[in-house]
Amino acid sequence: MSKSFEGSKVFEAPPEKILSLINDFEAYSEFLPGCLESSRLPSHEGDFIRGRLAFSLLNKMYLFESRNQILENQVSITQSKGPFTNFNALWTLEVIDKNLTKVEFQAKFTLPFALNIITTQSLVNKVGHKFIVAFSDQLLK
Repeated sequence: MSKSFEGSKVFEAPPEKILSLINDFEAYSEFLPGCLESSRLPSHEGDFIRGRLAFSLLNKMYLFESRNQILENQVSITQSKGPFTNFNALWTLEVIDKNLTKVEFQAKFTLPFALNIITTQSLVNKVGHKFIVAFSDQLLK
């Protein structure tokens, strides 16, 4: 059974700065809750940016690798390796004015059976909102 998350927030930053942070895999371990390690991976796929994130959950390490593609003011994310049966997400940025950008994040994913049992929709929403706030806070630094 697939799960999803949708959230939005107005960020105090121009879209270029937000896009740069979304694709700065090296920085994720500094501010993203639960992210222990993060790195950018080499990419030989033209306009794709690849990265790897390591998370710890229930005393187990999970590695998540993704391919990000920037299309104007959107970043499409697809899991290439990781704990999800499938994972797709989309960041959409809408310029409000010079230093204000509305950011919408949508994710749809399917978890393996064991993780699906313990992952409630309220937990997905809680974690999703924490991630959006973490990005917003990082932009203010």
